[in-house]
Amino acid sequence: MVFFDRGSKRERYLETHFANIINYLIIIFAIYLISSILYFHPAGILYRGIYVSVMVALVMIYYTPPGEKPNKVRIIDYILSILSLTVGLYIILQADRFIYRVPFFDEIYITDIIAAIVMFTLVLLATQRTIGRPLVIITIVALLYCYFGKYIPGIFGHRGFSLNQVIEQLFMGTRGIYGTPIGISSTYVFMFVSFGCFLSSTGGGNFFHDLSISIAGNSRGGIAKTAVIASSLFGTISGSPGANVLATGSFTIPMMKKAGYPAYFAGAVETAASCGGCITPPVMGSVAFIMATVIGVPYYQVMIAAVFPALLYYFALFYAVDREAIKQNLKGIDKSELPSTWKTLFRGIQYIIPLAWLVYRLLMGFSPGRIAFEAIIFMLLIGFIKKDPKNPPVNINTILDGLKSTVKITLPVSVACAAAGSMIGIINLTGIGGKFASLILGLAHESLFLSLIITMVITLILGMGMTITPSYLIAAALAGPALVRAGVPILPAHLFVVYFAAMATMTPPVCMAAYNAATLAKANPLKVGYTSVRLGIIAYVIPYAFIYRPEILIHGFGLTKIAPTLLMTGFSAMALAAGINRYFLRVNKLWETFLLVIVSIMLLIPLYSYNLFGIALFALVFIYQRK
Repeated sequence: MVFFDRGSKRERYLETHFANIINYLIIIFAIYLISSILYFHPAGILYRGIYVSVMVALVMIYYTPPGEKPNKVRIIDYILSILSLTVGLYIILQADRFIYRVPFFDEIYITDIIAAIVMFTLVLLATQRTIGRPLVIITIVALLYCYFGKYIPGIFGHRGFSLNQVIEQLFMGTRGIYGTPIGISSTYVFMFVSFGCFLSSTGGGNFFHDLSISIAGNSRGGIAKTAVIASSLFGTISGSPGANVLATGSFTIPMMKKAGYPAYFAGAVETAASCGGCITPPVMGSVAFIMATVIGVPYYQVMIAAVFPALLYYFALFYAVDREAIKQNLKGIDKSELPSTWKTLFRGIQYIIPLAWLVYRLLMGFSPGRIAFEAIIFMLLIGFIKKDPKNPPVNINTILDGLKSTVKITLPVSVACAAAGSMIGIINLTGIGGKFASLILGLAHESLFLSLIITMVITLILGMGMTITPSYLIAAALAGPALVRAGVPILPAHLFVVYFAAMATMTPPVCMAAYNAATLAKANPLKVGYTSVRLGIIAYVIPYAFIYRPEILIHGFGLTKIAPTLLMTGFSAMALAAGINRYFLRVNKLWETFLLVIVSIMLLIPLYSYNLFGIALFALVFIYQRK
């Protein structure tokens, strides 16, 4: 079972002898990265320069350009790969000068300019091959803005920047291509992807599936609920909604169709469940680690803040699936056909102990990279001692396969982070982030609610054409300052952006995750997308809830404030799911649907008078339908 996006249709299959050579080199590179992360800690520009050069070189070998069918490695691909490695070698040779130079003061050599242009071009080509054109186009527009901005009148104009200044920002330090995104991608993200790969290679996929079906399989519509649980478990480790759909949907979607669910609904359940994985602790994918670093807080604070919103999302999704099962009159699987939950848990002790250790150490505030490494070691040791016929044996091949898979799977996110880093570098150089924040506040007339609406729209538009990590980075750089200036604390402001970057992957008309699910379900992609939005509608409300009711994020509030808020938001989620899906205790009448939606809104308003009135309306609908 593969948790992560490998570029799917554009990944090449190399000839055996050449593939073996590349695989050995990849293993050596992976060992270098892990040892550097844990022990050697080389200078940032040196480590990140090597990382980007090797990753871009591998993309040129493994990925076919857009519009072409997977083919053999061409001469031009070898040339591009060698050019990337040459830039890495140049950074190694010039390491001392790069490390100790004074930015925007020390001289820039002609060789620096050549290396910068080559690396920037290669990063864009690699990004185009792995995640598509949108991020490439946005980055090129940003680069053109550096030059043409001096001709733009008004707030978005600037004094202009020379080539040397742009090179200084993007290439000569850790503010552009080698900035924070690639720093996190090459350390924490790499280690947690490695954890996911070892989890997969040792049979974790089978365990999560068996555990999910043993918990929910006997309930009505149990297969769909199994898909929700399995996708949430997979998704929190992968952090990629589209890849999560392909990984878990390959067996959950056919099972849902066989159980009697329409094809489009089966695809929608998988889409909505997969999109929630990257907002679910403990791992939450690469975007959470990047967010923690960007806002300057320990990762465990992000993890704690995200716990209840994630539970709220899956509660509402579970409830919507349950209502649909009643409408379709779908029963659960007979208990005799299900695996025992306790036996499944005992069989999965190889995965439970490392996951529990990972959560404990994250809460204690230790380095995420070291924690992931410790969890891998635990998993391999237990797997080596505890033999299980249902799982692959743990041996040296398991370790080598895990290392190879980690490097290959991190290729798309690595080059996307390099491109996003250069984009953020340009935003900081030109100051357009602050200008954009002023524009948002101006358009919203200093209204927090309108600022949130504009930020949501920007993030959804960016996220439709990109993966979650670059869409979050760019939206946070452009719109995040506006929310902070409007009075939103920095953690909720950035978590707001993360939520909509995740949900963009299921939002029509593009909805990349829904397209993946539709392919597996053989259904209309737009119908899958619209249905997934209907099922997961609470995800578009939760970010507003924790902005106006920050007690949902738990941190910094007492139990007397947290408990009533959690109760109100729980009922709000139930009312919204019942209203939008038009089924509460039975099929809703139009006025009942309207009242339930109103109830969900009133329960989120931070005024107890509104909350009490909302509960009264909720009770009215309940009593009327009960009769």
